[in-house]
Amino acid sequence: MKNEKRLRIVVVLYLLIICVLGRLIFMIPNQRYLNILNIDDFYVTSCIVLLAITLLIFFFVKGSVGKKLWMTIFFSIIIFTISAVYFYSNLPQYTYEEAAKKVADAEKQEGKSVQLQIPMYREDKLGVGKESFLQMTNHTYYIYLYVDDKPLVFKFNPLSGQFEEVTGERVLEEYEVQ
Repeated sequence: MKNEKRLRIVVVLYLLIICVLGRLIFMIPNQRYLNILNIDDFYVTSCIVLLAITLLIFFFVKGSVGKKLWMTIFFSIIIFTISAVYFYSNLPQYTYEEAAKKVADAEKQEGKSVQLQIPMYREDKLGVGKESFLQMTNHTYYIYLYVDDKPLVFKFNPLSGQFEEVTGERVLEEYEVQ
C-alpha cells in the first residue's frame, strides 16, 4: 500500500514536471516572432487532454499503479509530440525582420528609393486581429518605409506573407532608418 501511495505521488510530480517542460516546448520560437504566437491555446489544450487521459487511466484501467504510471508517461509523450509537431509545422512564414525585408524588396523592384524604418517599440510593430482558438497568431506586422521620401505603412500577415498599404492608421515618429 505504501508503494502505491508513492507511485501516485510520482504520477502527480511527473504531471507537474511535464506540464512545465511542455510550456517550454511552445515558448522556444515565440521570441523570434515578437511574442505573437498563441502558445497558451496549444499548451492548455495539451495539458487538459493529458489530465483527462490520466484520470481515465487511473479510474478505468485495471492494473497496478506502476502500469498506470507507464501508460501516463506514454500518453504524455504522444500528446505533447503531436501538439509540438502541429505547432512547429504551422509557425508563421515570416518574422518581423523577414517581413520588413520582403516589403522593402517589393518596393525596390518597382524602381523606387526605399528606406526601411524599424520602430523602437514592439507596440508600433504589431496590430491585433480577431482572436480564434488554435490559430497560430491573430497579429499582423506593421512595416514602415520611406518610399521616394514619402512615409508609407504596410500591414503584413505573418502567416501568409500578404501585405497591403494602409493609409492614415499609423504614423511612426521615432525610428531608426536602415
